[in-house]
Amino acid sequence: MLAKELQQQSRVNFSRYPHVLARNGFYESFFIRANAPCGQKAFWIRYTQTQSKGKQERIGELWAVFFDGDRTYVDKKTVSDSSIHFSKRHFNIELGEAFLKNGQAEGICNSISWSLSFKGDQKSIFLLPSSLYSMPFPKSKSITSDPMVSFNGKIMVGRVEYDIADWIGSQNHNWGEKHTDQYAWGQVCGFDNSPDTFLELISAKLDVGPIQTPMLTSVVFRHKGILHSFNALNKWIKNKGSYNYSTWSFSCENDEMVLSGTISTPIEHFVGLAYTNPPRGKKYCLNTKQAKCTLHVEEFNGIGMPQSLVSRSRCAFEILTDEDESYHGVNIER
Repeated sequence: MLAKELQQQSRVNFSRYPHVLARNGFYESFFIRANAPCGQKAFWIRYTQTQSKGKQERIGELWAVFFDGDRTYVDKKTVSDSSIHFSKRHFNIELGEAFLKNGQAEGICNSISWSLSFKGDQKSIFLLPSSLYSMPFPKSKSITSDPMVSFNGKIMVGRVEYDIADWIGSQNHNWGEKHTDQYAWGQVCGFDNSPDTFLELISAKLDVGPIQTPMLTSVVFRHKGILHSFNALNKWIKNKGSYNYSTWSFSCENDEMVLSGTISTPIEHFVGLAYTNPPRGKKYCLNTKQAKCTLHVEEFNGIGMPQSLVSRSRCAFEILTDEDESYHGVNIER
């Protein structure tokens, strides 16, 4: 069973690309991201293969974004089918000369290059219930393969070299027949006042035939060494999530605790990216890795007082939309 297979830490990064031609199209991406300890700098690097519906060849896309305070540098490189190698039996991702594998990432994306090592020892995070990873719904799947990773090495932006020393972030794996129709996604790898706490969440609307679902929200939260999941199907509607192009408010609860919080960023801190959607057209991703997250935690075990956790500038915040620059004003890199 795939659901059981996904629970095995060693297999979460094996390629899910179909063995035969994907009739409806398919995409698969692996990305790494991290923030400097000071919170003023961050990077995001994404390795993607996409096969559009009706096409036989894949296209590889390498994205690199470096956030340096109020300045953001972004580059994209396209790779032909023959230079794409995503292994089904090992964690080994290659796009041309760029690669991502166990503990290493290297590549050149035009003006941005990187040579990084990384390590982490926490269990993978499944944003969906495990049973859904073997089901056709939803069309897009996501795993945070390594949720608390320490990165070291170098990143070059033009002629400027940045030393990456114990930057904390994550390594992630996404795939499916189409991108999620509309979503906000967030992740915190360590809060300022709780450095070992991890938060990941998504609020999304899905097209099911001619019908669009209401906003569905899924949350996972690792705190004090314990994983708290608010991702069961019956929680998706009960959990609350509402966002616009600068602020996202959310709340959820289970038998153990209540979480509520906000993620926010000035819209000018987003970089806009155009993703190929396998069925047709483009989706636009507004992306920052320097958002603010405030989280209120109230546990029901009677031990301790409610807590307020803060990440002032080290929260990942992405919005996927069909709307281009004319709606939100963020320049889209194509």
